[in-house]
Amino acid sequence: MKPLRAISALVLVCAALQPAVAQDAPPTLLLSAAPSAVTIYPDQATVTRGGSIDLPAGDSLIVLPSVPAGLLRDSVTARGTAPAAVAIGAVEVRQASFDPRTGDARRAELTDRLREIDDEMATVDVRIAAQTAQLTLIERLSASFADQQRRPPATGEAPRLAADPAGWRAAWETVRDGTAEAAEATRILRQARRTLEARRALVQAEIGGLRSAPPGTLEITVALRAEAATRLDLSVSYQVPGARWQPVYEARLDSAAGRLTLRQEAIVTQRTGEDWRDVALTLSTARPTADSRPPELQSWRIRLVDPAELARLAEMARQQAADARPGGRTVMRGAVAPSTSAEAPAPAPPRDVETVAAVTASAGFAVEYRIPGRASLRSDGTDRRVRIGDLNADAGLSVRTIPRLDPRAFLVARFANPSETPTLAGQASLHLDGVFVGRVALPMLRPREETVLSFGADDRVRVSYALQAQRRGEEGGLLTGRTRSRSTEALITIRNFHQRRMDIVVADQLPVSGEEPLVVTLNADPAPTARDVDGRPGVLTWSATYAPGEERRIRFGYTVTLPRDREVTGLER
Repeated sequence: MKPLRAISALVLVCAALQPAVAQDAPPTLLLSAAPSAVTIYPDQATVTRGGSIDLPAGDSLIVLPSVPAGLLRDSVTARGTAPAAVAIGAVEVRQASFDPRTGDARRAELTDRLREIDDEMATVDVRIAAQTAQLTLIERLSASFADQQRRPPATGEAPRLAADPAGWRAAWETVRDGTAEAAEATRILRQARRTLEARRALVQAEIGGLRSAPPGTLEITVALRAEAATRLDLSVSYQVPGARWQPVYEARLDSAAGRLTLRQEAIVTQRTGEDWRDVALTLSTARPTADSRPPELQSWRIRLVDPAELARLAEMARQQAADARPGGRTVMRGAVAPSTSAEAPAPAPPRDVETVAAVTASAGFAVEYRIPGRASLRSDGTDRRVRIGDLNADAGLSVRTIPRLDPRAFLVARFANPSETPTLAGQASLHLDGVFVGRVALPMLRPREETVLSFGADDRVRVSYALQAQRRGEEGGLLTGRTRSRSTEALITIRNFHQRRMDIVVADQLPVSGEEPLVVTLNADPAPTARDVDGRPGVLTWSATYAPGEERRIRFGYTVTLPRDREVTGLER
């Protein structure tokens, strides 16, 4: 036997398929192959179908039916292996052919089901008629009884209800109970009939659909030529929109060990028009629909404008804003409307959690996660949550607090991505020592890139802020100029109740002067360890390592000096 030969639609082209001498059309072979492997990208998917089929010698045409109508036609490829030489020619997507005889068996089955539903509806109608008759009889008997009570009593006749009030209750309770029983039975029967009517409509709609091929139904055809009769293992792939996945995370911090576990998961959903049952699932970070080229710069031209023209444009913009509807937005011609930020989507509810880690493969900047086992995804937008894997990292713990704004201390963890592949941005649920404490947006992390996550208020650090004094004064003379001053001082107390040494960062701020006569003087004991933190003028921090049970105090204040004949604004906070 000859060795297996790989064949590809991209390599073996139509040149190998010369017109046959025979005038007969090549035989058509049906390959009913369901999706077997799916690679999902953030905005679409690649679906692979495959199967084995016996090929005759010469030309033949394989038809792969029931492919989704939304597939990208230029993405279809075919590959295969066979013991004999086989050439793949044209691979086409076309409207599905339809044979009315294929629906005869299904039509007969649905017709029988329709008769059964009609029989059930007739039975329900008879029972509704019986209950209606019972209600009518109760009404007639009640009216007859009332007429009898209104007639004068005959000699020797039993006492009427008017003369026997104890009998009133029995009479109206009998009428009420009988009426309520018949009315409730009628309501239940009518509800059952509506259910049957809905089932009948669905069956009739399916029968009507059997008369023709469903609109938009497509099939893929693959033209082949085999040197000899052989068995072909064929694989057909195509891309479809309507599928996506997004990463979600669980960040679990062990504060005693200083270890953070980042559990990577994915929420997968699809509306491609076909269900995927028991497929090999792969998640990819690549974006096939994104532009693969870098942007280009165009010439940047500036010009001089008459100030009167600028004033006219400003007045025009003001007028357009005044004429705009409430909540609307007016955009000047030639101007760019400001973009609005969109809220992050709430995380989807977890469903069908897979507990086995995925196999990760990296090709350049794209990462693929091969989910173990087989997966099934319906084409109805149902979310499914799958496990990718866990990343473990050492976490540097510290506590940060701004006592003037909030008397609480917050535990934060700094860690680096320990993976050799990037982790995409996504929502992360935070767990501190096994307790859920909140959610946060996790940024994209490249390998060994650091980030900081806050795990909420830390009750093991006590913080207090006490305002000590606020003073005003005046000084100076006629020659040096008289000035006024305003001083503020506060006492900050920090105590560490952790059973370990803890880095604690206390932050506060000085007012920042933008004018030379307005002077701000810092009064602090001890002095801050950092000023103008992260390029923010006036922001101060005191960083220190606190032993278990250690308490420290920070006296922090400032004095604002200004000319006597001037006022200062912005201090009221």
